[in-house]
Order: sequence, then C-alpha cells, then structure tokens
Amino acid sequence: MDYEKLIQVRDEKNCFARELGICTEEIREGYARVSLRVEEKHMNFVGSVHGGCLFSLADTVAGAASSSYGYYSTTVDGNIHYLSPAMNVKMLIAQAQVIKYGKRISVFEVKITDENGRLLAQGTYTYYNLGKQIEL
Repeated sequence: MDYEKLIQVRDEKNCFARELGICTEEIREGYARVSLRVEEKHMNFVGSVHGGCLFSLADTVAGAASSSYGYYSTTVDGNIHYLSPAMNVKMLIAQAQVIKYGKRISVFEVKITDENGRLLAQGTYTYYNLGKQIEL
C-alpha cells in the first residue's frame, strides 16, 4: 500500500473534511493521524470548538485508519466522550488506532488532543468494509 498516495487521494476527494480544514498527516496499517488548525468558523457560541467539529474530526481520522487496509469503508457507529472543552486552542490533533480488524467490521479507538497534548475527546468508531479496493 502506497500510504503517501492514499493521503493525497483522501485529502483531495474528501470535500467535507477539506472544507473543515482537516489535513491528513500520517496513515499506516491500522493507524492514522490528522490535524485541524482551529479557526473562528469551528467555534460555538461559548468560545469552544463545536462538538460536531470534534465528532467530524474523529470520524475522519478513524475513516483514514480504516482505509489503511486498502478498501473503501463506511461508518457503522461512532461514539465520543468530550473530556475537556476545546477552548483557547490553536490546533487539534486526532489519532486513530485499530482495536479489531475484521473481514467486514473493524473498530477503532480515537483520541483528540490540543497542541499541548491535552486530551479533549476520546471515542470508538466502527466501520464496514465495502469490499471494493481503493484505487490509487
């Protein structure tokens, strides 16, 4: 698997993630890391990064980790625990690690931190392998 090409394809074709400003930094088998430079458009009315933005970041990184096996997949389930408000942060870093890789169903753990390594959110995401290889 050409992970650099996979990063390029994901960043080019994932319009929603691109609109949010999510950048894929690393993909390797069962793992992915993405980042997001926080802007005003990501904030809610109390001055914290919007929970929907954090959820999208988590879903995006878990999807990237799922794609590391070379197949298209889709989210089956996702849950997130918001552990600390994302206030006064400049950068968000999300990492996903495989918990279980199966023939059709795979599960990933996600952690989101700020630029100082403070854990902001943690979740578990489940993906369904669509059985079609990603064309690079």
